[in-house]
Parts: sequence; C-alpha cells; structure tokens
Amino acid sequence: MADLGRQLHEYLAQSKAAAATGPSAAPAPPAAGGSREEAGDGGGLRAWLGALNPFPAGAPPGATVWPWTGEEDPWLPGLSRWQRLAGSGLCVLLAALCFGLAGLCAPLLLLRARKFALLWSLGSLCALGAAALLRGPARLLREPGRGALLYLGALFGTLYAALVLRSTALTALGAAAQLGTAAA
Repeated sequence: MADLGRQLHEYLAQSKAAAATGPSAAPAPPAAGGSREEAGDGGGLRAWLGALNPFPAGAPPGATVWPWTGEEDPWLPGLSRWQRLAGSGLCVLLAALCFGLAGLCAPLLLLRARKFALLWSLGSLCALGAAALLRGPARLLREPGRGALLYLGALFGTLYAALVLRSTALTALGAAAQLGTAAA
C-alpha cells in the first residue's frame, strides 16, 4: 500500500512538472503497463477488428463512418448511431424470440395456426424494424420494390385476419402468402 502511495505522489509530481514547463515540452513516454493504444502503435481494438473496423484511424471521434448514415433520416431525428444500433439489436433479439416461439408452435400448426401466424408476423415486423433503425425508415420506403410491397401486404393481411377477423383459414392463407413472397 505504501508503494502505491509513493507511485501516486511521483505521478502527481511529474504532472505538475510537465504543466510548469508549458505545452512545448515533449510528452512523457507511456508507462510500462500502458496499453498499445496509448503507445500509439495502432494496436488494440483497431488492429483486432481489421477490415471490419468501424473506427478508421483517420476519422475524428464524431465522424460518421457507417455507409448508410451519410444523411439524417427525417423519421429518426436526433438518434445517434449507437442508439440506432442498440435499438436494432433489441429488435433483432425480439425477432429471434418471436421466430423461436413460432417454431415451437409449428408442430401444432393445425390447432394453433393463428398463434403461429401472429408470432411469425411479429417476428417479421421486428426484423423489419431492425433494418429500418439501421438504414432509416425513409430510406427503406423511398423506392420499395414489387416484392417488398407484396410481402408487406401479406404481412399486414395476416395480422388483420388474425387480430381483427379472427379467421383461422384467412390467417393460414395470409401466412402462406407471407412465406411465399419471402421465399420468392
């Protein structure tokens, strides 16, 4: 403990001496226990991520580095990329939960067709929400393709048949259309 106190006093004395000499003094070399990032050799997280690195070496701290966040989405004003990433991760987890629960209902598909279709549709909505948070809903809806419109129509038709009409036959038909358009 005494050694720790001595090291702290030495560090504070060095800091005061560096402040007294002014900003023109050369910075002290990193301590032996310092990290590779502090030493400036480009190691650490940047080197470990390699090509997948979202933090390029020349980018300033607040710079936009995602290729799809060059423009601010008008439907998501003020959300930082980390908030969008966290929301997208949560949506992916909820989608996986819904798809997993729908898979558990699959053996009882004849008895629980509405429950399966609801869980599958909610999983699809959560997955679409994750994509919308990452890319931006306005960007996703700017130029939807014919297949995307068919899928959304089948998705909302399934939800309408299951929740409003409470028809098992129409729900199964909507789920089949949803799976068919997703496969196409």
